[in-house]
Amino acid sequence: MPVDNDRTKGLALPFLILAHVRTGGTFCAHALSNHPQIYCDRGETLHHLSAWRMAHVPVEQILEAIWHQDGYMAAGWRAIYRQAFHPRVWPLVVEARPRIIHLTRANVTRQAVSFGYQHLVRQGALPYYPVHSFHTHTRRPVAVEPAVIVGYAQKVAREMREGRKRLAAFPGDVLEVTYEEMVGNGAATEMAAPVADRIERYLNVRPAPLPVDLVCDFDAPMAEWFSNWGAIRSALQAAGFGGLDG
Repeated sequence: MPVDNDRTKGLALPFLILAHVRTGGTFCAHALSNHPQIYCDRGETLHHLSAWRMAHVPVEQILEAIWHQDGYMAAGWRAIYRQAFHPRVWPLVVEARPRIIHLTRANVTRQAVSFGYQHLVRQGALPYYPVHSFHTHTRRPVAVEPAVIVGYAQKVAREMREGRKRLAAFPGDVLEVTYEEMVGNGAATEMAAPVADRIERYLNVRPAPLPVDLVCDFDAPMAEWFSNWGAIRSALQAAGFGGLDG
């Protein structure tokens, strides 16, 4: 499924936001979707509950529809590692060679703890707390077995290593961006100007503000998430994880 991105035909430059969990993929997609020359699907396009998948549209047709947008200078979607590296999906990405925006976090421990917290919420093990929201929510500290959080940290670190290996073999362009570069202290209402400029030049679009209405409710210190943070911190430290005071 080669993507014809000849601008003389009015077709957009294809791109993919490749983001492991809790690295700012939703933030990035919302920001880019607010650029007047960019089409970007805000949701997880290949999530089983997305509008595309609920309508039983084949993956090949989904990607072709998104990447062959008319009326935009760039068009893309976002995916977490599990979705992008799926055996049915990654060969299509490699063939199309979109410009990849690869999102990571400088503080992998905070990323893993955030993922673990939200995964436990989804399993019903912790009180409901939204992954993303347009409003601020109150969160009460909870107690979680330290070994559980260490397990999440090890899982995220392993998946990040494996993902980087897969991405190293990608034959196209890759722009590396961190969550911290985009969001700063977590209270951002728009993408930070330096990284916004990098992405806009990468996608060959004109400079424009990239506002985001989402509230980053996970910007509080990790010590405020867990009532037994001291024990969790010690277990993470013993397992070789740093960045524990963020």
